[in-house]
Amino acid sequence: MKGAAKIIVSGTGIAWHSKGDYVDIDGFDISGSGRHGILASGTNLTITNNFIHDLTISGGCTGAGGAAIDTDSPVGNVLIKDNVVRNIGYALLGSCNTVQGIYIASPSNAVTNNIVSRVAAVGITQWHGATGSTIVNNTVFHSKIGILLGQGDAGTTTTGSENNYVANNVVFCNKTYGIVEGGKMGTNNRYADNHVARSGTNWSVKGNVNGAVSADPHLMKHQVQGAEDYHVPVALPAIGRNTPSRISTENQAGAVQPHGVTFDAAGCDF
Repeated sequence: MKGAAKIIVSGTGIAWHSKGDYVDIDGFDISGSGRHGILASGTNLTITNNFIHDLTISGGCTGAGGAAIDTDSPVGNVLIKDNVVRNIGYALLGSCNTVQGIYIASPSNAVTNNIVSRVAAVGITQWHGATGSTIVNNTVFHSKIGILLGQGDAGTTTTGSENNYVANNVVFCNKTYGIVEGGKMGTNNRYADNHVARSGTNWSVKGNVNGAVSADPHLMKHQVQGAEDYHVPVALPAIGRNTPSRISTENQAGAVQPHGVTFDAAGCDF
C-alpha cells in the first residue's frame, strides 16, 4: 500500500542513502528533521510513488545542503516519477540556496509526473555534472525557483549542461523565477509547451522555447487543508498545447496531493 511504510529521520542525517545499482524505491512516506529524504548514489534506479515531506533541515542553511530526492552518481540513469514533494526546508525560503526539492547532480536522468511545492530554493534543479535530463509533466509551485538547469562546482563538464528536454510542466507561483538557466550551459536545450505563470520572472533561458503558455493555470480545486485537484480545466489555455512526451501523458492526480499552501485569484501567498 503506497505510503504505508513510514520513515521519520531525526538529527541532520539522510533518511535513505541508496548506494547500489538497479534499485527500486517505491511507495514510502519520508519526513523528519533531516537534510535528505533519498540520496541516490547508484545508477539505473527508479524512485517512484514516494511522499517526501516536512523535512525541517536541522542545523539550518549550511554547505551540507539538503533535498527531498538527490542523485549524485557520476553515471546517473535514474527515473524519478510520480512522487509528491512538499515542505522541504520551507522556513528557509528566500534565505537559503542549498536546499532543493528534486536535485539532479548526474547525467541522463528523467524527472516526470511529480508534484513539488514549498521548497526553500528550487523545486527541480540540476547542478554539478547534470546533463541530458528529461523533465516532463511535473507541477512545481510555491518555491523560490520552479525549475533550474545548469552546472557548477564539482563535476562541471567542459561542455556544460546540454541536450536537456523540458516539456509539459506546470510551473506557477514561484518567488523569483519559474524556469531559469544558471551556471554553465551547453547547447541543444529544448523547452516545449510548458505552462509557466505568476512567478517573479517566468522565464530566463537561452535554450529553444516553443509553445509556452503564460496565462493563469486555473487549477480545478485548491484548498489550504487538502482536497486538491491539480488538473487544468477543459477549454483553458493549457489544454491541447502539450507535446507528446517521452515518458507519460499528463500531470499526476494521485491520492496523496500537496496541501498547506494558499493559491487564489488575487495572487500568490507565501
